[in-house]
Amino acid sequence: MTTETLEARKVFSYLKPEEIDFLSDYATTEQYKAGAIVYRKGQPASRAHVLLEGEVMLRAPTPAGHGIVVQQAGAGTMIGASVLLGETYMVTAQCVTDCKIMTIGKTPLERIMQANPQMGMIIEKYLAEHYYQRSLDLMHMLEGLIQGAPPEELKRGGPLPIV
Repeated sequence: MTTETLEARKVFSYLKPEEIDFLSDYATTEQYKAGAIVYRKGQPASRAHVLLEGEVMLRAPTPAGHGIVVQQAGAGTMIGASVLLGETYMVTAQCVTDCKIMTIGKTPLERIMQANPQMGMIIEKYLAEHYYQRSLDLMHMLEGLIQGAPPEELKRGGPLPIV
């Protein structure tokens, strides 16, 4: 993974080139086909993922077998941040298109953040902004559902409704 490749991704835009170089030493890149599952809700959170190319749907499964789309993630988005926040993934991530995804294991990521507290704070800042925006999008979706907004209206203002 090159510094230039990672600098272009929003999650790493806060980092200095030498910090990106350090991080990239522990990262791998994987290719996924459209429809492939990157991880499932409830699986042990073992890796963080950054979408380099493509689009991924993050979905919270429901008991009826459907799912509520939490986010349509595009290039530059970190997914699987549960690796830093809990023991298991909170949603299922499925590729909408063919994807190129950078992954980094939980242990190396934690070690990197401990060895470089400033880098850790930068990554945590990104995650806080990301989850704040996601919570706003979900609130918008819930308000639309409560008010009986048609699905097209919900799609424009935030995540997709139930699929």
